Amino acid sequence: MKKLSSMRDTIYNNVLRKPKSYIGSCLRRGCDRIPENRRLTVVTVLLTLFVLTAFFVFGNACYRIGRGQAAAGGIEVSHIEGVALPAPDDSGSLMVGCKITDNGFSETEKENQ
Repeated sequence: MKKLSSMRDTIYNNVLRKPKSYIGSCLRRGCDRIPENRRLTVVTVLLTLFVLTAFFVFGNACYRIGRGQAAAGGIEVSHIEGVALPAPDDSGSLMVGCKITDNGFSETEKENQ
C-alpha cells in the first residue's frame, strides 16, 4: 500500500507540481524584467479587455432575452395546478370517510346518502 501511495505522490509531483512551479517561475521572471510603468499599462489593458468582454456577454444575453430567443431553446415551463381539497362535512371535520381508532386512522365506507 505504501508503494502505491509513493508512486501516486511521485506522479502527482512530476505531472502537476513541477510544471506548475516552472511555469510560475518563468512568468515571474518575465514580469520582473518589464519596467514598472509598462507593467501597470499591461495590467490596465488586460483588465479593460476583461471588463469589455464581460459587458459584451451580459449585453448580448439581455438583448437575446429581449428578442425572445432565450425561450426558443425548447424549454417549456409547466405550471403547477391546484390540489382539490375535500370540503368539510357538517361537523366541521375535513376527514370525510375516516374514523379514529386506537391504532390510528382507518378508512370507512361512506354512509348511504
